Amino acid sequence: MKHQLKLAAREIYARLLWHTGLWRLIDRIAPQRLTILAGHCVAEETSNGALPPDMKIDGARLESWLRTLGKRFPLVSVQDGVQRLGAGNSRSMVALSMDDGYRDNLTSLLPILNRVGASATVYLESRPLLERKVSWSHKYFWLLSEGGYDADRLARQYLAEATDADVAEKLRRVLEEEGDMAYLVKRVFKYESPAEERDAVMDRLFVGAGGDERALCERIYMDAADVLELASAGVELGGHTARHEVQSTLDAEGQHRDVHEGRDGLAQVLGHHLGKTFAYPFGRHWDWDEHTIAAVQGAGFEAAVTTHAGTNLAGEDPMRLKRWMVDDDTKIHHLVAEACGGFALLRRLGIELAE
Repeated sequence: MKHQLKLAAREIYARLLWHTGLWRLIDRIAPQRLTILAGHCVAEETSNGALPPDMKIDGARLESWLRTLGKRFPLVSVQDGVQRLGAGNSRSMVALSMDDGYRDNLTSLLPILNRVGASATVYLESRPLLERKVSWSHKYFWLLSEGGYDADRLARQYLAEATDADVAEKLRRVLEEEGDMAYLVKRVFKYESPAEERDAVMDRLFVGAGGDERALCERIYMDAADVLELASAGVELGGHTARHEVQSTLDAEGQHRDVHEGRDGLAQVLGHHLGKTFAYPFGRHWDWDEHTIAAVQGAGFEAAVTTHAGTNLAGEDPMRLKRWMVDDDTKIHHLVAEACGGFALLRRLGIELAE
């Protein structure tokens, strides 16, 4: 009930600002800020049809958002926005970011950016780019969409092969729960399963169902020529590790290796085009820690983005930048309420409606 009341309050507040035009007044009196939007894909059936809906945005809807926001706020890359915010000599800004490096970022996103005159940032995993290999989660999505599995069957198959007793028990409990089974099973694989066993089991199931890893990677991810084309078009290309693991599940050495291998791999392809900002995989505060920050800074990145909602003000920690996650369910009045400083105003009063 409390969550429903919060959602209702957010909706009423955002609509009030949007429809009355109060957001323009708040924008004028609020401190200079950088609002970063975060997504993954522009919906494109041929390349990302197998990915879940919350990872995709309809292209026409995204273009409409950018045109609306661009009338009031410069549409910048994350790196440019951070630099302008530090200099303190710019209007408040909006930056669009996309995580992972999917093919549609070139084929669908870039034409949108060109049409609206916007910049953006794309955060790249290096392993798909250099080795044409995908993470376990993409095999999971493929098994559910094209491999003939549902989440219940996949979990039971994993149980038959798993050797970790704690993970097996967690999966059994999940199978007795009600809710989004695909999400619940994925969460166990993501946070609880030993990475080596999870990857091995997922690979066996994927290959057994007829999956072709290289073909899947070619379908959904950009290659070296694609990312260089994005760089030439002025899109910032930042770091996102090599393997897209939850960093907090790794020890300090493992985090250092994943971050630095990712950075070095991107540098091989991009050279001087490699940007100075980084996106923590998954990005919630429990997905990374102080070891991650040390690894990111040691790799030469000057700022890093999370997936916690909010806007960013001058003087805040650049290694903990906030982003507003967007998908097809996002509403323009919510974006405007954040970009104008409306939700930040409530935060100063101790009221959080954005998360």
